[in-house]
Amino acid sequence: MSHPYSKELEVATLAVKRASILTKKLSDSIAATSKSGTQIKDDKSPVTIGDYAAQAIINHAIQLNFPSDAIVGEEEADTLRENTEEATSLSSKILEIIKDAQNSSASSDSILGSLSSLPEIYDSIDLGNYEGGNKGRFWALDPIDGTKGFLRGDQFAVCLALIEDGEVVLGVIGCPNLAENIVSNEDQTGVKGGLFSAVKGVGSFYTPLFETGDFIPVSGQEKIYMTQGTTPAELKVLEGVEKGHSSHSTQSQIKATLGFDEKTVAQQTINLDSQVKYCVLAKGQADIYLRLPISDTYREKIWDHAAGNILLYESGGQVGDITGAKLDFGKGRYLQSKGVIAANSKVFPSVIDAVGKVLNQ
Repeated sequence: MSHPYSKELEVATLAVKRASILTKKLSDSIAATSKSGTQIKDDKSPVTIGDYAAQAIINHAIQLNFPSDAIVGEEEADTLRENTEEATSLSSKILEIIKDAQNSSASSDSILGSLSSLPEIYDSIDLGNYEGGNKGRFWALDPIDGTKGFLRGDQFAVCLALIEDGEVVLGVIGCPNLAENIVSNEDQTGVKGGLFSAVKGVGSFYTPLFETGDFIPVSGQEKIYMTQGTTPAELKVLEGVEKGHSSHSTQSQIKATLGFDEKTVAQQTINLDSQVKYCVLAKGQADIYLRLPISDTYREKIWDHAAGNILLYESGGQVGDITGAKLDFGKGRYLQSKGVIAANSKVFPSVIDAVGKVLNQ
């Protein structure tokens, strides 16, 4: 199946796979209580060596193959360049795990290239300093989305999207810890590790993340679709794990307004970190995603939703803010709207109506 973004999809897929190998190994070995390799950002969320390493790998691959493309990334290397014991220690760990990931996926070197020195790594990380906008072409990268899930050894994702003139045209999400079958918070079975991709006008696709190191064209992947349920009894809702990221109390009111039975609503609600939620929706294992803002001033970052946005649309769903308006990825590094609501196309209008009723009480 040919499409205009074949090369972009191959590079993005292989880069996300390599970064997923790296982050999975690190997540498996790190203890959530350990301070080793962990900093605190200004917004108090933890930053790990995995963030820096994954961003370096993916940014390097983009620059190598598409040197004119800009990148909006989450991390910058200023802290690593400091002449401190902590920076030196972090940098040595980053170089070590990058080399290990490259050795584990050496067959991709001809496309992804390789990093062998700290100056190369720092420069690659800092390629992500673009401010975004509604003109031209750029990539949006979240090297580890769901950092707290990553530190717990739970759900996180490596997320990369291509944006042209403010519109997402391609997205790839690696989910190293996502089980094949998600039924509830307690019932999650099957092989762990999923790779999800979407291309504008082509569709959304799934393949096991760790099955092969080679690139598999979309023609060899499973095309995925959202479910189209509409009655409360058959719907499942996805929410975040961290209550500091969205208003769980407001979301409970919305579910009640939609007609969910208070006796079963807990079993119909699944809590997951990161853009993994978009992947579960796109695969048809849930129906609604609620992310109500925790304050009037909070704004979502574009890299937290860009790849998931196209994955949902291409699988038959809809994504919008609390009013139902489409998310605008051409306003800079942040979405200039409130909240995120996603659902299958049949139930989306009802969800937006319920959101409005609850918020306007």
